[in-house]
Amino acid sequence: MYEKYLSMHSVPAGAILEHILKNKHLSQKEIAESSAIYPQRINDLIKGKRKFTPELSNRLEKALGISTLGYFYKIQTNHDIYNYQDEQERKITPDLSKLHKTLFWDTDIEKMNWVRSANYVIQRAFEYGNKMEIEEIIRFYGLKEVTKALNAIPKTDTWKLNERNKNREKFKI
Repeated sequence: MYEKYLSMHSVPAGAILEHILKNKHLSQKEIAESSAIYPQRINDLIKGKRKFTPELSNRLEKALGISTLGYFYKIQTNHDIYNYQDEQERKITPDLSKLHKTLFWDTDIEKMNWVRSANYVIQRAFEYGNKMEIEEIIRFYGLKEVTKALNAIPKTDTWKLNERNKNREKFKI
């Protein structure tokens, strides 16, 4: 019933516990009593101030009728791995001195995950970027990835289509 949450790596286990409690109309106090966990510890788990242990996970699983062994512990581990990977990816950036902040006016380019945002970045560069910015994006992602991202833009997305096509032609993509 709750297996879908196991694949939601970007969501913390505490947030999922809170969501499940709301869906079951259970208070933190009620789940604390039925799982024999201190109420403050339940609150700390939900707020992310404390990590799930296999024991805490098991108690909550039993109290909530969740049959997946280590359910919350697995979610937490997946989330920790997601955060670590995101942290590592954020270290990989193009040469930011070649990109104007106005190109990404709606994003803090210092905190951006350039790996996960590839399609957005490539499309934005080809719609609004100048020669130096587009060249840097092509250098950073590579011609194959740029071509793939541009080809993935839906045909129905006609916003700035002329600019995209002009730049594709100019850079032979």
